[in-house]
Parts: sequence; structure tokens; C-alpha cells
Amino acid sequence: MLLINPAQEQFGGFISRYMQVGIPVSVGILAAYMKKHGVPVKAFDEEIEPLTPSKVAELVKGLERPYVFAISCLTAHVVRAYGLSKMLKSLYPDCHIVMGGLHPTALPEEALGNGADFAVRGEGEEVLLRLYKAIRGNKDYSGLLGVSYMEGNKVINNPEAPLIADIDSIPIFPYELFDHPKYDMGFMVSSRGCPYRCNYCSIRMMNGSTYRYLSAPRVIEELDILINRFNQKSVLFYDDNFCFKKRRVKELCSAIISAGFHKKASFAIQTRADNFYPDVVPMMAEAGFNHAGFGMETAVDRLAHIINKEETVEQHREAVRLAQKHGMKVSLFMIFGLPTETSHDRQESFDVVQSMAVQESKFNNIIPYPGTPMWST
Repeated sequence: MLLINPAQEQFGGFISRYMQVGIPVSVGILAAYMKKHGVPVKAFDEEIEPLTPSKVAELVKGLERPYVFAISCLTAHVVRAYGLSKMLKSLYPDCHIVMGGLHPTALPEEALGNGADFAVRGEGEEVLLRLYKAIRGNKDYSGLLGVSYMEGNKVINNPEAPLIADIDSIPIFPYELFDHPKYDMGFMVSSRGCPYRCNYCSIRMMNGSTYRYLSAPRVIEELDILINRFNQKSVLFYDDNFCFKKRRVKELCSAIISAGFHKKASFAIQTRADNFYPDVVPMMAEAGFNHAGFGMETAVDRLAHIINKEETVEQHREAVRLAQKHGMKVSLFMIFGLPTETSHDRQESFDVVQSMAVQESKFNNIIPYPGTPMWST
């Protein structure tokens, strides 16, 4: 199997040659899961270089035919994914193309109409493994949960697949597959999901309302690889909501201190302001957490209510003050263009962010992504 991370354009645009890029997390985790279960697998990331016919011919050497190409699809890069599927089918007409990720989960019919033989919906590890075995085996796809495919001219959407209950069972991220100077290696994912209901967010498509997290020993095992093998001095946790479970954060801080990692590296997180607990933050600071990012989105409570944020501007002010009190730098992530937003609202958001003297802020324009409540309204 060849796992592909498509890129519509390289990160950084015309200065991309000078930019470090993030490792394609979903592709890496899938690669580790497939390898654990004996599936021959390779991974390719177009953020590093474009996938050309000659490069494909090089990559498929040693893989079993008919080839299985699995493409991870975010909405921003789905047009490129569809172009790749056309290229791959022209090169290898008997190949099987699987598309998964947020966009095919929301719009499987679109993926199937643009070259995919199968769409994997939701959490992909176990679904993709079972699909691969079916492709190589009895070719009976009717009982494969979480899979969409065509039967004649009819789209078949099999029922949803259950989530993996114990994510400790998922192998450690294969950092060694991405040991390239362009990559920023200092990251890990220690939890999945966020149970809140912000109407612009697509994460619930993949995780429902669940929140699952790695045990402290499992996190320490992965940090040991990053810090002691790959010599990372700072690690960013990619979790959608790092601090949701207070007990797990306390256990993790204690484990980091016991391992001595707080003396070797610093750690950054993103979380919600209302989950940034006053009795936990001092422990985090002691354990080497020195940066917190909050998805504030807007500094107008009326707009926060419209997007179902369930947080107030004052809660964000308090979280920023708390972080700064304990020596943490802060990032605020904001959104312009929310429903009913006025120019005065935009100015208010900008002024409030400026007044908080945070380390950095990022203002994005709202995009109603497929599968979100905002997309449907």
C-alpha cells in the first residue's frame, strides 16, 4: 500500500524552500498501524516534493499488485487528490484508490465520483486495515463498517465503524519514516477528540463527542524517542483540547518531571480557556509547558454564542492572565467573517487581542467546512 498526502501547493508558497513543514500525522499513524499488522506500506508527502509518474513507479517497486493507493484528503487539498487519482488510474488501471480523512468522511459520494474506488469514513486505522484485507482476499465489502463504495451506479454507505476504545493500542508514531530536514519533528498527539459543539469545527465527524487519551507511560515512551533519539528541544502537542481531562494532565506532568524531560525540553499545547484550570497550570509550568494556544475565535460574546463556542471573552482574558502569571507564552486563534459580524465587531476583536499582549495571534477567515453544522445551515 502507498499512503499519499496530497498538497495543492507547498506550504509557504513562494518561500516554501525556506519553511519547515509539519509531518503528515494521519499518513504516519496509518503507516504505523498497517506495518503493525503486517501490511507492506510506504508513505509519500507532496509537501516535500510533487508526486510524478516516475516517482510513483519508483515507490511501487516491491508492492503487491494490484496496487492500493490510499490518499488522505483535507478539503484544502482535495482537488489535488482528485487529480492524483486520475493520474494513478491512467498509470495502473487495475489499481484500487482509497480516499479517507475529513473531506471524504463528509462527502463520500463526491470522492467516489472523482476516482476513488472506496471512501473510508471517520477514524481510519482499523477500517483501512479491514478494507485492505478484503481487497487482497474475498473482495466482499458489504460488511465493512465505515466504508463507502459503488455497486453498479449505486453508492453504498456501510454503517459507521466503532472508534478504537484504547488508543494506547495504536503504535507509536513512526518518526523515523519522516527524518527529513524539511520536517519539524517536534510534535506528538496524546489525545483524540473534543466533546464541545462549536458549529464551525469538523473534529466531531471523526471522533463524535468522545475524548480518548494516551496513558502517561505511553506518552513518556514517545517523548523519550523525540527527546533522546531525535534530540528535540521543544515539543508541540497537536491535541485538539489538551487540558480537557484534569486528572490526566496532572498524571502526565508528574510523569514528565519524574522522567526529567522538563530539564531537556519545553512543551506547547492548545486547549480551551475554560479547561485551563488554575490548580493544574502551576504543575504544567513546573513540567516545562511554556506555551498555550487558545481558540478564542472572537472577542464579541454575541458572536461566540452564534457559533456555539460555550465560552466567554472574560474566560479567555482569565486564561491568558493565568498563563502569563506562570511564565507561559500565549497564542490566540481568531476567526473573521462569522455570521452577522460587523466591521465594528472585527475592530473589537482586534483591539481586545492587542490589549492582552499575547505572544502571537492568528486571524483566519471563516470557512464552512463540509460536515460541520455551519456547512449545513
